[in-house]
Amino acid sequence: MGVLETVLPILIIVLLGYIAANRKFLNLSDCNSIAKLVFNFLIPVLLFIGTVNAKIPKQMEWDFLIAFYTALLLTYLFGLFLGKYAFKYDYAEQSVFSMGCAYSNSTIVGIPVCIYALGEQAMLPLFIILSVHNLFLFTLGCFAAERGSLFSATFVNDILKIFRQLITSPITASLLFGGVFNLLQFPVYAPIKDSLLLTSQAAVPMALFVLGSSLNKYTIHGNIAPALVIVICKTMLSPFLVWILIFQVFNVDPLWASTALLTSAMPVGISAYIFSQQYKAGEAAIATSILISTLVSIFTLSFLIAYLKPIVFSP
Repeated sequence: MGVLETVLPILIIVLLGYIAANRKFLNLSDCNSIAKLVFNFLIPVLLFIGTVNAKIPKQMEWDFLIAFYTALLLTYLFGLFLGKYAFKYDYAEQSVFSMGCAYSNSTIVGIPVCIYALGEQAMLPLFIILSVHNLFLFTLGCFAAERGSLFSATFVNDILKIFRQLITSPITASLLFGGVFNLLQFPVYAPIKDSLLLTSQAAVPMALFVLGSSLNKYTIHGNIAPALVIVICKTMLSPFLVWILIFQVFNVDPLWASTALLTSAMPVGISAYIFSQQYKAGEAAIATSILISTLVSIFTLSFLIAYLKPIVFSP
């Protein structure tokens, strides 16, 4: 299957979601309800049943995690450097800017693209990335934003709040429960398992549809210069660093390496905008970068898929 045949079905579903929202076939309330269904039900079901069925290796691919998160850390630190010296931002603005540079849309875009392009065998390495992605970047973001008062009650409360939100979120909970069922080999009653598998099949197309409908909410809000820098760091610098570390430095299974590289090239995640709202800093630049990076990723992801498919599916 050529890269066009791989990417085109994804683009068509995203476009349908955008048209439905833009042409008011679905109003804002409808779109929010569908997004809630996807994030709180369909994707958690996919993550749970996928984790239950995953063949967890006896030895963890530590090089995989080290390479991926070292690249993310370097991207984030480079964002802090640019935010401080190029844009003269304060601590909160630097943190938000860096979050945009490093935070991948690994759920709404990452899950359907990785599974569709690399196959269901990509689910396990993707799930491992998802299990620590938010905790890693949001903790780092709070640390950077509040590094002037690290030992204050505000900083501690923010960290505890993030931890509570992650543990109680449907996505994290589904990964944890799926991991417990897998490791302890708890059986899932066959009819229930079949219903979960059937439900999970709706997660990928519906996530892409939600992506399209959500693009209608993000427009060019200004701050073009920082937004473009964020897009370059997110869609080019971050995957370049992952490629160097995971393909040239470490010896990682080709499928796992390809999943990491593809995930790192995802557009700026919507959670980065939520983070900017939390600190009331950089909202315009992040909103603009989400829209631009999503459009740019159509081309960067197509290039990477064409590069990675022979690596993963070579005889």
